[in-house]
Parts: sequence; C-alpha cells; structure tokens
Amino acid sequence: MVRSISSSDTIAFAHLFKCLQKIKPDIVHSHSSKAGALARLCLGPWKQVYTPHAVYTLNPYLPRAQRRFYGLVEGFLGRMRSDRIIAVSLDEAEHLRQVLRIPADKIETIFNGVPTPMLLPAVEARAALDLPSNAVVVGFVGRLDLQKGVDRLVRVAQSLLDRGIDNVIFAVMGPGDFVAASGVSADAIPRNMRVLGLFPEARRYFSAFDIFALSSRYEGFPYVVLEAMAAHVPIVATRVSGAAELVDAEQMGFVVPNADDMTVFTDAIAALAQDPMMREHMGRNCERAVERFSANAMIDRTVDLYRRLLKESN
Repeated sequence: MVRSISSSDTIAFAHLFKCLQKIKPDIVHSHSSKAGALARLCLGPWKQVYTPHAVYTLNPYLPRAQRRFYGLVEGFLGRMRSDRIIAVSLDEAEHLRQVLRIPADKIETIFNGVPTPMLLPAVEARAALDLPSNAVVVGFVGRLDLQKGVDRLVRVAQSLLDRGIDNVIFAVMGPGDFVAASGVSADAIPRNMRVLGLFPEARRYFSAFDIFALSSRYEGFPYVVLEAMAAHVPIVATRVSGAAELVDAEQMGFVVPNADDMTVFTDAIAALAQDPMMREHMGRNCERAVERFSANAMIDRTVDLYRRLLKESN
C-alpha cells in the first residue's frame, strides 16, 4: 500500500480482508486516512477503531472539491463503519463533531504519548550534529514540506539576523528536499541555518536544542512536540491542533498565530533566545507534564477503550 490513492489499493484491500477473515480479531484498530478507510470497508463481526492522526480535512490548503470529497468519505465511514474514532487532540475531536457530523458518542479523545527518551549528553549531541557549543540552538525535526512550514522557518532565521541576533543557530533535521520546501536556493539559505538531513533516532539529539520550533500549517497532535517536551526543551509552536492543550496549558513555551507572517513567531524565538532563565523555567514545566503525555498513559487509555468495546459486544 502506498500513501496516495492508486489502483494498488484494491489489491491491498483484498489482502487485508483475507487476513482479517483468517485471524478473526475482536477489534481492528486502523491508523491514518488510507489504512483507516480500507480497514473499515472490511465487513465483519469485529469492532472498528480508527485513529486519523490529523483527519485530512483539517488541512486548510485542501481544494474545495477535495475537501468535500474527503469530508463525505470520512463522515460516512465515521458514522456508519466506526465503533470509535480516537481524536488525538481537542481540536480534532471538535472537527470530527462539528465539521464531519460524527456523533459525539463515537469519538474518544486520547492524547498522543511518547516513551522516556534515551538522550545523548548535550555536548555529545552537539558534536555529532556539528553545532557550536556556545550558540542558542533552535531545533526543527520533521518532513521538509509545505505542511511543516519549512519556508516559514527560513523567514524566522533570516529575521533574527536582520535584527542583529547572531548567536542563534537553527538545526533542521528530517527527510525531504529542503530547497523545494523552503522556496529558497541552496546559496540563499540563511547563514544561521544548518540543514542536517535525516538522522536515525532523531529524538536522541533533542538534548542539543535550547528551543524547539514547530512552524506547521496543520497537525493532529504532533509527536515531535511531545518529544521536545520529554527532553525538557521549551517550544515555540504555531496554533495547530494539539498545541493549545500541550504548550499553552502546560506553560512550556509560546503558541503563536498560525499565519505566514512570522513576526510573532520570531519575537517568541528572540525572547527565549535572550532569556536563559525563561528557558529553564519552561523546561521545568516540560518535566512536570511528561507523565500526563507519556506512552504508558496513552496505552492505558487505549486499552481501557478496548475493554469497554468488548463489554459492549457481550
């Protein structure tokens, strides 16, 4: 199965349906739009649980015709072929109810969670990434594409230089074509930005960061923000789903307008970069929030949902 819709989906559906008929599960739990659609089209006695991880219609850049099509599909499958849909943020749960018209009793909100990270020592992490030890490092980890707002981050980096703040380095980690995603040529990348590419186990390097930047245009509940929290790194994030209930509520950073004008985002980065005591305070707030957003808490809530669904069957 591939990410985009293709003719191979019929083959994937046939294989999936055959597997489900063979193993006869009590619950089928599917994740993300494509797998979620195929799994829920497989008719059987099992309970259907679906986690979209940012339902596709949350994308503000989706053309109207596609928004209507995907909205109809998600709405139909949500109402008719789902026993529960797990929203990973309050914003996503509201979108499922208000926009897709899915009944509230079919929606369960379970925040994402992450395990305790096996961080490298900060000095070792910076050395591995070839980052200066005396700089304030702003980390970005994610796909290099429009959704993740790489072009926005470039503007923030350049704005800091224009303001004369030259002790800040942006470390950009992740797969994709940076030049295509950022809209700048290779020789126009700001001199305070390091494009590091894809690193296996990137979460181990969060100890190299003083600040984490999430410049996304839309999200469900970004795992990468949870990983920054688990590493006790203060966060500056655009107001996407999940940001308010994590960053704002736990006071572990700043949530700024989700707009292409990056002035407020730049202000927030500058404020944190110039105030180590503020960074330390927000880092302690991250530490206090870890248990609430741990992998164990997420698993416990999901298992509890499974048990309640099985009781309904009986």
